[in-house]
Amino acid sequence: MKHLLSFCFFIIIYPSLFGQVQFTNRLEFEAEFGANNFMTSFYKDGIIGFRTTKEKAFSSKLNFEMFQADFDLNRGPLKKIAVRDNHDMAGFDLDDGVFYVLFQKRNSTSGEDKYIVEINLENDQLKEYNLSNVLDMELKEFYVMEEKVIFMGISESLPVVQLFDLKTSNIFTAQGIYSKNTEILQLRKDHQLGVLDVLISKRNQYKVKEVSVLTFDMEGNKLREVNIDRLDDPKLEIIEGILTPFQEYSQSLVGTFGKQRQEAYQGIYLIDINEFGESTKRYYTLEDFPNFFNYLTEKQQEKKIKALEKSLEKGKTPDIKPTFSTREVVTLGNGHLIYSDLFTANNPRYYPRDGVYANNMYRMGQFSPMYNSMMFNDPYFLRGMPYGPSMNNYREGEYKFHAAHLLLIDMNGNIIWDNSLKLPGRTTSNPGKFGEISYVDEKLHFLYIEDDKLSMSYLYDGELIFENETFEIGLINENERIKENDKSSLMLYWWYDNFYILSGKQTIRFQDEEKRQSSRDVFFITKIAVNGALFDPEKED
Repeated sequence: MKHLLSFCFFIIIYPSLFGQVQFTNRLEFEAEFGANNFMTSFYKDGIIGFRTTKEKAFSSKLNFEMFQADFDLNRGPLKKIAVRDNHDMAGFDLDDGVFYVLFQKRNSTSGEDKYIVEINLENDQLKEYNLSNVLDMELKEFYVMEEKVIFMGISESLPVVQLFDLKTSNIFTAQGIYSKNTEILQLRKDHQLGVLDVLISKRNQYKVKEVSVLTFDMEGNKLREVNIDRLDDPKLEIIEGILTPFQEYSQSLVGTFGKQRQEAYQGIYLIDINEFGESTKRYYTLEDFPNFFNYLTEKQQEKKIKALEKSLEKGKTPDIKPTFSTREVVTLGNGHLIYSDLFTANNPRYYPRDGVYANNMYRMGQFSPMYNSMMFNDPYFLRGMPYGPSMNNYREGEYKFHAAHLLLIDMNGNIIWDNSLKLPGRTTSNPGKFGEISYVDEKLHFLYIEDDKLSMSYLYDGELIFENETFEIGLINENERIKENDKSSLMLYWWYDNFYILSGKQTIRFQDEEKRQSSRDVFFITKIAVNGALFDPEKED
């Protein structure tokens, strides 16, 4: 692979200290007018940045650009690959040190209008694969494992999963999925076992929802089918679900449940599935969440608790309103950390009553390039993403977030603690999870971007230490100042341990060599270290 065009960039490693938030490393590119921002994802040696961009300002010809950086954001050369005419990036994934990029002809869902570029991250060797016999589909997911490409999408209004062998060009269609009234809730690849889990739901002839876990090998052969029995109360049903990784031959299914065919949420379920496909169910409702209403004022809490007690005295389980959605399940050695959002959605298409793919990017309708890999035991896990050229320009619906609920459960299903955090309540067009969490040694940090600042909450062993403290976005070079942040470009996501990555566009003020005030427009990536234990309430006051 040819290494072309080394952009002007800066890497500074002197830490900028702001108490519990430290801006430790930074990487910059000169921001070109009209150029796409780099998307970023993680791998075992650090971070990968990539994008498609026009060859010339008014040209329709695209190039694919990519770089690699280590954990201190020291980056290698920028690599550039010509994209075939009228094609754009449609997905990406990483498997065993090889980066795969899916390109698709614009405004086409045809399988023949797709091709794959394979980039070896060790030696930069490049291969291209034409695709054949892949069904025409609206792509929802793209994975690669063991040199098999996994496509999940909608074909003729039906869900489908296909596996394409890069070596032989053979195509396999996963059985039991391509059928009427079926929805895919989750697609999960398991590197350790070399299998693919597909979580599906369907309505039977009596309009009752049935949920199943199908496991396939990389030849498309079905190895396992686990049919989840109906919930103990026949008036209730599973709304959404997230499968955890296997631990000691068992795995769990976690999500929200509620009343049948109503937008009425009752709580969170935990279903443990053993190696024989047998399952046990546990249910958690407001009665089990003593700190659920902590996001409210004291008077509001008292009112809610009194109403809850009255309902329980009458033998009723009150609904959780308005929308309660499980966003992440962090599998730990001794249990699960479950993060859910409470929000209002004015877009009825959001509601996951008959299946929303349990994947933050799909919830966002292909708009977000980032994904918190804590829900997979592999901190360097990189998932593929359906991606369109309009991803930064289009939104549908409005969403108002009220609270983030956090729940820690041990391996026996006992609640260790729960708590909730108040969210700003502003209206947004982004239905994805509101915050990014890190959980290390009983320390939980919850971060999100508010306006052009960082907002952080910190819990230790489930106890709230501080909530929604804001921090200015900082630079590392003390002789420079931020003139302006491009708010719409800012993205924050958890990386590993207590480290986050912030990226976006900024205008930076600085003094040039002749000591004159000057400015530059940059795309930046900043590594952030957080430590809520350094919080001093007296100093903050």
